[in-house]
Amino acid sequence: MKLLKLLFIPAFVFGFDIEFSKKFHHILPEDTLSANLIITIEDETESEINSRFKVFDKKIKTFKEIEKEYESFNIKPKYRHLNTTPKAIGYIGELKYKLNSDKAIYMDDFITALTDLKRFRDTQISVNNLFWTVREETFNVTLDLLRLEAINWGKTYSKNLSNDLKESCQIKSIKIDKKENFNDEQTPVKYERLLNSTKVAPIPEMEEERNLSITANYILECR
Repeated sequence: MKLLKLLFIPAFVFGFDIEFSKKFHHILPEDTLSANLIITIEDETESEINSRFKVFDKKIKTFKEIEKEYESFNIKPKYRHLNTTPKAIGYIGELKYKLNSDKAIYMDDFITALTDLKRFRDTQISVNNLFWTVREETFNVTLDLLRLEAINWGKTYSKNLSNDLKESCQIKSIKIDKKENFNDEQTPVKYERLLNSTKVAPIPEMEEERNLSITANYILECR
């Protein structure tokens, strides 16, 4: 009698996917005071404007407590229309810097030092878009740590789920979305200074914090 070898194949293999999301967050202190500096000077000649700007530029470069990022410098003619004909009556120079500091008192001292150099009414010193924010390096490192936390959490969860269901559950995919416009929610710091006044409203130290959050979307496959 011939023995028959039988191959048993399951009628089907039961499997299912589990989809869910989880939010991870970390609190970050606002550690950087940022501002835009604009110095404008009017004079009769380009050489006079250049000479006057050198005084400010020297002070800017030698003030070590503030991070300065040069943005632009330009000098252009100033015109007055006489009988519909434009006539050059002088020049306007503009110097722009981006400023960053970890202490409000440094920013205040820096602005005071520049203001003290102002000798003429045709010199304007403007500090705008002043706000506390989180340094970009700190933000990026924290974001990477949150992503790592989300991945490790997913691995641990899949192992625990496998034990509970007596199934083999594996991570099929993880899609991580970070909160957008994290640094676009700054509240401008109220700061007023009368350039020709001894009354100064100091820049307040900021003690607020920001919540950086990401959402991890998981798909687990169990068989």
